[in-house]
Amino acid sequence: MNGCEVQHSNPDINSDLTLENESYYKDENGQWQETSHSKDMADAIHRRVEYAKEHGARISAKGKNDTVVVRPLVVQLDNDSIAEHENTWMWDVIAILEEQFGADNITGFSVHKDETNPHLHICFVPCHELQKNDEIKCTISQTKFFRNPKQLAGLHKQIRKELLKRNYNIELENKPIDEHLAGYYDKNGEWHQQGLTPDQLKELSDREFSLRMEAINMKYRQSELDMIEKTIYGLREKAKIQQEELEKERVAMNTQQAALEREKADVQTQLKAIEEETAKAKKMESDAEEMLQKAYDAINVCYEILSEEKGLEDNFLEFIGKQDRKTGKHNRRNIEKWFELFKKHCWDNRTVQRLEALEIREQRLKMADTKIGNVTTNTFPTRTGYNFSA
Repeated sequence: MNGCEVQHSNPDINSDLTLENESYYKDENGQWQETSHSKDMADAIHRRVEYAKEHGARISAKGKNDTVVVRPLVVQLDNDSIAEHENTWMWDVIAILEEQFGADNITGFSVHKDETNPHLHICFVPCHELQKNDEIKCTISQTKFFRNPKQLAGLHKQIRKELLKRNYNIELENKPIDEHLAGYYDKNGEWHQQGLTPDQLKELSDREFSLRMEAINMKYRQSELDMIEKTIYGLREKAKIQQEELEKERVAMNTQQAALEREKADVQTQLKAIEEETAKAKKMESDAEEMLQKAYDAINVCYEILSEEKGLEDNFLEFIGKQDRKTGKHNRRNIEKWFELFKKHCWDNRTVQRLEALEIREQRLKMADTKIGNVTTNTFPTRTGYNFSA
């Protein structure tokens, strides 16, 4: 976690699983807490040792007879045994050890999951308490709990019995005591092998005999091995040919994939161009519609002006008629005649633009006619011109 790589001497350790290991310690209230630093577990040990010293425990630190204030206990179960107790097995073991050695004496433990089988390393402070005359006296001594390896093996058997009561699938019998007596633990709790147990000697002899028999059998199996080697060689050649064919197919597929990608890019480019052209066409159509609307508006304005002029001319002719009546003259008929000639002259000399305007007007007349019942109302003045009748 800190970016430091540790090379373990134990070949059974899987470094990829080391971060799954867990450690716990007892806090000041005797509650289990997960450690965030190794000092947490050391502090828990010191609290128990200080408690023992406060209640009369004497601790020697003068050489080889130093008092063992804490020693490790190791409990290991195989994977099959804990398969049905995956989330509770370590707490079951701790509860059993607290009952055997005293709850306050089990100060911390680590569960290792990066080796062959999960196992616990437990910190045990051998503090023995005795209450006399309402006063607690403490002694730190592991011999108060077990005097020799044989007695320790008996404690292991007791742990097995308790686990069996909790429906664990384990064997009751422990390892032969001869195996424990073939070495010793030093003051640091490390095991030192001094000799071989009878079972180890037997295992070694059986292994040597098996190796000799295997060497004899190897001579007779050489021909079989040669045949197997030829078969394997043939399979390798076939595999090589298949691999080459697969590689060719892979290259062809990559080429096809690249071509498809290019075609896809071309189609997307064309679609984009079509979208742009469509947008331009819509813009041109909108602009043309806008210009046409402006033309319609201009024509309407023109016809409104003409309508106003028609009214002006009617008023003028009415004024001439009144003057004729006052003066007794007859000028109105001549003026009407001259105006008709002038209108014909203007009509014959109309420009192309006026014809186009008139055509547009005719189209607008068709579009603008609205029917109200059986009556058709025209919103534009007629093309026949002005009526100059009196």
